[in-house]
Amino acid sequence: MTEEELYNRYYEIRSTYVEVRFVDGESLIGKLDSFVSGANNEPDEASIYVDCYELFASEISEIVELSDYSSNSI
Repeated sequence: MTEEELYNRYYEIRSTYVEVRFVDGESLIGKLDSFVSGANNEPDEASIYVDCYELFASEISEIVELSDYSSNSI
């Protein structure tokens, strides 16, 4: 994803929990926490935090909302 795509998707999401799908085919389910722009994350690129993980825009292919998901499901 580009920074703009990541930013737009982050602010579209209304669910607390998401599944992040990566370009390598792996995925991660967790609580969506925050967005960090590339300008505020130098020397790194834009990222989001899911649980305690920082996930960079270039690693992400898709973010799926999990509206029926709860922390009890983890």
